[in-house]
Amino acid sequence: MDRKNYVRLDLFLLHDNSDNSLRKCIVAKGKDLKKELGALIKIIEKNEKNKTFLVKYIMKKFNISIASAERLIYLKRNWYPLFFIKELLVLSNKNNKKFEIQDKIEFLKVTQPPLKVYVAKRLLSVNLCKFIGAFAADGTLSGTLIRITENKKSTIVAFKKIIDKEFGVNSKIVKIKRSKEEWGIEFKSKVIARYITKIFGFPDGSKTYIFKEPRIIKNSSKKFREAYALGALTFEAGVGIKNSIEFSTVNKDFRDSLCDVLQKNGLKVVIMKKKGSTGLWRFWSGKITKEEALRWQNFFELDTEKWFKLNDYINGFSREVNSFDEAVQIFDSIYPFQSSSKVSLKDILIVLKELKEAHRYKIVDYLVKRNDLSSYGGKWAHSLRHYLDLLKNANMITVERRKFGKKKSFGSIVREVYIFNENVGDWRVPFRPIINC
Repeated sequence: MDRKNYVRLDLFLLHDNSDNSLRKCIVAKGKDLKKELGALIKIIEKNEKNKTFLVKYIMKKFNISIASAERLIYLKRNWYPLFFIKELLVLSNKNNKKFEIQDKIEFLKVTQPPLKVYVAKRLLSVNLCKFIGAFAADGTLSGTLIRITENKKSTIVAFKKIIDKEFGVNSKIVKIKRSKEEWGIEFKSKVIARYITKIFGFPDGSKTYIFKEPRIIKNSSKKFREAYALGALTFEAGVGIKNSIEFSTVNKDFRDSLCDVLQKNGLKVVIMKKKGSTGLWRFWSGKITKEEALRWQNFFELDTEKWFKLNDYINGFSREVNSFDEAVQIFDSIYPFQSSSKVSLKDILIVLKELKEAHRYKIVDYLVKRNDLSSYGGKWAHSLRHYLDLLKNANMITVERRKFGKKKSFGSIVREVYIFNENVGDWRVPFRPIINC
């Protein structure tokens, strides 16, 4: 078996010395775990340390009562603290057997409420790497509260399924109060928080500037690094109207590790050598072909908004609508007004419906007057082209090249005229299973 495809997670790292108390520690359970612990105790006894000695040793070492120590040594419990199992491995000189013992651990929980039982994740998995990538991009950890946020609900819905399935939790989808457009997944778990900090190396609290790709993932197989990159890009990358992918972060190591994965998969990215004036480290794809979009799609979780935008580019729009208002609502939910732009796709649609037909300059003039703008996009208003291409792909407009008089020097002025298509039956807008997500 390829060792990089079979990566063990050291569950004993989940223990922290602050847990050396039966009242708040992480405990383990498994069908054959008690039998394995009994075998370790027998080895210790052969080394002339009988059970009475062990009871006293455990009492002193972990400051617990004689009754609690006896229940541990005489195996009268169903759940056993990680610190106790770890100590038996030390006393029996069997540290080299820790993964054999670990293989008998099936479930984990914390002894303090809430007494939630978790399936013990003993091996690195694709879904676990997706979760860690998402956490690296937009996650926060405060004590035992874990939260990941994104401005598209479809992304949150998709990753809730991944997290709940992977850890056996019932995470909540929440609307972030400080933002009109931000959603979050959140849940409390000391066990999963320890996976994040102790196994994957993220700090408790602010991680933005200092974290790196977890070593256990970076040294693993291609599929695990790709899953980590997928989680990160699904939350942090931008897929807009320009048929390109953009990414920016304050953390250079974060950016560089993702670029490394992408380049090893044959994807072309332009990497900014210096951070920009805003303090961000960026990379971008440039305009991609449909063939490249298919490969990029592998780095975005299925049925999330960014995956769908790439799918729109690859396969075209497919949803029928019954009215102009319905088309506007769908387009506005997928391509809402951005603070960096002066107008939205919705504005342009309304203008074209009113004008019936217009070249780009006329559209610009109308937008400036209608929205009380001082100017829009410079002389050529190139940013309009991306919106107009979307509407052309939706069959909501057609394009004709027409002459507009003679040039001062030589030849004729030729402009593209955009004609609003009144036939709603021709229109095809982006398909989404849930609009406004």
